[in-house]
Formats: sequence, structure tokens, C-alpha cells
Amino acid sequence: MVAAWPVLALLLAITEAEALEVRAPAKPTAYPGGIYIFPPAPAPAPSPFGAAPAGPPPPSYKKHGSDWFMGACRSRMRQSPINFERLIGSPPTQYLDYSYQPISAAVPIKAGGGMLVADLGQQEWGGTIFGGQPYILQTLLIHGPAEHLMNNYRNPLELQLVHRSMKNPAQQLVIAIPIWCAEQPKPPAKPKLGAPGLGPAPAPGPAPGPAGAAGAAAPPYVPPSPNQIDFNPVLQQLLMVEPPSSNGASITVNLNAWDVPKLIETPGGADPGAYFSYAGSMTSPPCLDSTMWFVRRSALVASNQQVQALADALYKLTDNAGSYRNIMPTNRRIVEVYKLRYQPMLASPVFRGLPWGNNPRTDSEMEANNLAEMARDKSKHTAYYIEDFARRMKNGDEAFAKALYKPPPEAPLGPSEVDRQIEYRRSVSRVRDAIFGAARGAQRIVDQAFRGQAIYVYKEVEGLHKEARRLYGAPAPAPAPAPAPGPAPA
Repeated sequence: MVAAWPVLALLLAITEAEALEVRAPAKPTAYPGGIYIFPPAPAPAPSPFGAAPAGPPPPSYKKHGSDWFMGACRSRMRQSPINFERLIGSPPTQYLDYSYQPISAAVPIKAGGGMLVADLGQQEWGGTIFGGQPYILQTLLIHGPAEHLMNNYRNPLELQLVHRSMKNPAQQLVIAIPIWCAEQPKPPAKPKLGAPGLGPAPAPGPAPGPAGAAGAAAPPYVPPSPNQIDFNPVLQQLLMVEPPSSNGASITVNLNAWDVPKLIETPGGADPGAYFSYAGSMTSPPCLDSTMWFVRRSALVASNQQVQALADALYKLTDNAGSYRNIMPTNRRIVEVYKLRYQPMLASPVFRGLPWGNNPRTDSEMEANNLAEMARDKSKHTAYYIEDFARRMKNGDEAFAKALYKPPPEAPLGPSEVDRQIEYRRSVSRVRDAIFGAARGAQRIVDQAFRGQAIYVYKEVEGLHKEARRLYGAPAPAPAPAPAPGPAPA
């Protein structure tokens, strides 16, 4: 029993030494250019109080943004996308000039956040000028289905050319291009775990031979056929390699003279170059509300295979939910119609302080912009009222002039001798009736006056009689019997 104590003490010492062991730091790996990268530190020992709480999960499109609370996503004041129900057929009122050079480069396309992202910021391929500020093309975002609605209709896809201001990187300008095809793409069928009622799929057996492996492998990706109806050669360059369909996956497409202006406007198409313009936000967290949107009014046409290839990747990224955010309220935001116009070269204007456009930087500028828009609307209404008033004055002057030059009416014919005699007799009869009426009225008045005076005198005499009898004490005479009623007068 005594000999066991040294062994037990030795075991406790070894356990404590292992628990408190301090390992020497690993040597870093040297790379050319004097860059050293240390290997990752070993994972810490599990805490006796439980695992540390995990960070917030990345945003998903499962509820299409209804559960986003980061940044300005919870706001509904100046958010995107919106539904365009007005100005569907209104002509453009302003111009937006743009200029892009053909893109010939290897462009990476990455799948992340439920959408496809193509990095075009490797060099300056072009851009646009809005509000006196140049905006340079940075990124191409692909959403499916489309985020903006056209009179409550959602297109299958939407390309978003994201530009960033050279003066203020927080300000962005997005040119959105909805894509239409003849057949609406459907989400791909999810793989089944096993047959219905048989539980999960059976465990895999031994690996098949070469023939079996070739038969079980997924068919290789084939780019969309150019022989299909509505084939779009510009969109085809993005589809020469299978789009990534898993989060974090990326591909590289070799663009050859990729013509961005042919995406922005279709020469000879319906409503070419017409865009809705409004102030909004980005449609993914943190939903910065310093974005100016230009949404193409007529969709770009593509073939069914082209749209289906991109839609399949986007549906797989979002678990068949689709990468679009729910529609946000317009909240009295001004929506205008612009005409996007290609220019071979854009002259960068001189920056003269804060812009006086539709993209204010502060709340005070936004309020001033709203007041200016209100004043402009009031002036338009005043001009319409003055125009209507001038039109009515003109109509009144014409009517007055016609009344002045109207010929005098013809004199009516005089009455005949028979008519004069009839009128004379009627006048005599009216005078005679008036005289008789006045006499009868006077007679009634006199009769009423005499009766009133007689009744008054009778009452006075009767009062004197009563006073005399009271003074002399003479008994009051018995009243005389009333005379018998005589015959009624004839």
C-alpha cells in the first residue's frame, strides 16, 4: 500500500505536464517577395462551459430578405427592388451617356451569397457619368429570377452592372437588365435519398468498372446551342463554361471582345435604350441605400437553354428558392424614364462640390432635393393652369367678338285692329274689377269700424249704470225676459 503512493504521484505529474505543455511555435513558410505565412494555430482545448456561440449565419434567399436585419436591410424607406406600374409607355425625358470598350480578358465568376458574381474591376473597361460624377464598371451580378417587377411580372433572370463613383466609393450606380425567354425555367429536381417507403438509399457497393463508371457519371456540360430561337451571342460568352452551382465555387471565362453596349440596348428592338430610374439600395446585405438604379424597361431576349443554364446554377445555390429580394415599397420616390445613349468617349466633368442630382449624400440634401422636386411639380401645375386660363380667355374673346358683330334682331310686327279692341276691353274690365274690389274693401272696413265703436259705447254705458246703482243703492232691476226667437229671416 505504501509502495503504490510513488506510482500514483508519478501518474499525476505526467498528466499535469501534458495539460500544461507549451509547444514551440511552428516555423513560418517563406514565399518569394519576403512574405511569411504561419501555419494555423492548433485548436484550443474544449471549454468546460460548453462551445463558444457561433457567429451569425450568412444571409440566404430562403425568405427572400424578410429575415435580413443587418445594416439598412430592416428599413423600408429607400430600399430596392420595386415594382414598376407607371410610366410603362411614357417617352424618355432625360439622357444618360455611357461608354464601354470591348472586354477581352479572363474574368472569374464566383458563386456566393445566392448569386453569381463576375469581377470586372481588373481594369477600367468603361462606365457612365451621372450627376456630374463618373461611375466605373466594377462587377456583374446575376440574379434569378429577376428582382425588379415590370407591372407585376417577374422575368427569369436579371443582370446587374454595378458601377462605383470615383469621387465617393459609397455611392453606386446599377444598370439592371432583365432577361426574357419563351419558356419560364423551372427549378431542378432535388435528388432523392431512396425510394418511397424504403427509407434511405442503400450503402454503395463496390466500385464499378470503367464501363459502369462512364455510365454512372453525370453528362458533361454542353454550352447552349446557337441554333435555338432567340439565341443571344453576347450572353453566350458567359456560358462557354458551366456556371458554378455550389457556394464558394468559381470558374474563369475567357471573354473575347465582349460588347457591353449590346446588353444595355438592343438596336432595332422594342423600346431600345429606355430605362426606369430611381434612388434605392443594393439588394443584398448590408443593403446600402446610396444606390442609383437604371432598370431596362424592355427585357433582353435569350434562348431557353441559355436562361436555363444560369437558372439551374442559381436555383442550386438557393435550394430552389431563387436569388431575388422581396419587393420594397416605393414611398413616393420619384421614378423617371431615361434614354441610355452610347458615346465613343465620355468627357469627365469638373467636380464642383456636392452633386445636385437624384443621389444626395446627406439627409439635408435629400430634403432639399425633395423640396426642389416639389417646387418643380408646382411650377408645372401652375404652367398648366395658366395655359388653361389663356385658352379660356381666348374662347371668351372669340365669343364676345361674335356677339358684337351679330346682326340686330328684326322688329316684331304691330298688333291688328281686332287685337287692339280685345286688349282695350280687357283693360276696361280689369279697371272696373279693381274699382269694385276697392269699394267692397272700403265698405268692409267702415262696417267693422262702426261695430267696434258701438260695442265700445255700449260697454261704457253699462259701466255707468252699474256705478249709478251702486251710489244710490237702488236694487238692480230684474233682467227682462229674453224675447222669443222670431222666424228666421227669409
